[in-house]
Amino acid sequence: MRMLLILLFISFSSLGQNIQIEEYFEDGNKIIEKNWQDGEQVLTLIEIVHSQYSEYRYYINQNGVEVGLTASSIKDYGKYMKIDVSIINASEKRFDFIPSEIYFQANGVKNSDKIYIIPFDEYNKKVIRKQKSQAFWTAFAQGMDNATAGNIYSQSDSYLYDSYGYSGYVYTNTTSYSPALEQMRRRQNAEDMARLQDDQQRRMNFINEGYLKNHTIFPNSQLEGYLLTKYSKKMTDFDVTIKLGNMEFDYSNDRWGPLFE
Repeated sequence: MRMLLILLFISFSSLGQNIQIEEYFEDGNKIIEKNWQDGEQVLTLIEIVHSQYSEYRYYINQNGVEVGLTASSIKDYGKYMKIDVSIINASEKRFDFIPSEIYFQANGVKNSDKIYIIPFDEYNKKVIRKQKSQAFWTAFAQGMDNATAGNIYSQSDSYLYDSYGYSGYVYTNTTSYSPALEQMRRRQNAEDMARLQDDQQRRMNFINEGYLKNHTIFPNSQLEGYLLTKYSKKMTDFDVTIKLGNMEFDYSNDRWGPLFE
């Protein structure tokens, strides 16, 4: 349950709209929710205030269709910017969601055309390549380890005198073999490889299920997932427009930026 703190109506001349602001707490965090009408659309900006930073979520509602968007940087077989998208279709129409038709523009970087929404097939091939490389080098290291898995290395020393009265330590290295140790290390290596393969399969399943692809959103249904773009620390912000039928859900910086001034 959220506890309402304050309800205000503020007029932003830069937007020319009346903005309703609600502030409340949820799961220990302060939430600032701004709602306003822009033509046929109702826009909602939610700010989740953490102790060190704020997290923002953007929602646009038109004709019974709500599209939500948020973004963050992640490391997942490379460093990317992750765009989470949620679509609730409470209308009587169905819409085709086509990722390749999403408009994306990175701002603040040179050669911005090289930063684009990565198609699923392109990202999937990279993940497969990375996983195969990881499995190969793990197997290579385990093969080297298995070759000497049963060996036990030890060193002994003795103090000697020669005919001239010289004294010193003499070190002797010995190697012995333990079948039990070999079995234990080979079993551990096999378990580690099985664990790696399981982790890779779980990660692949998550990507296959979560990464957004072409999809028809039927009436009274919803779609949730994510998309990735290449990451650049020089990128200041980005513009995104999602098309559903004849509707455009615009998340460009020009539209939302005045709310942060």
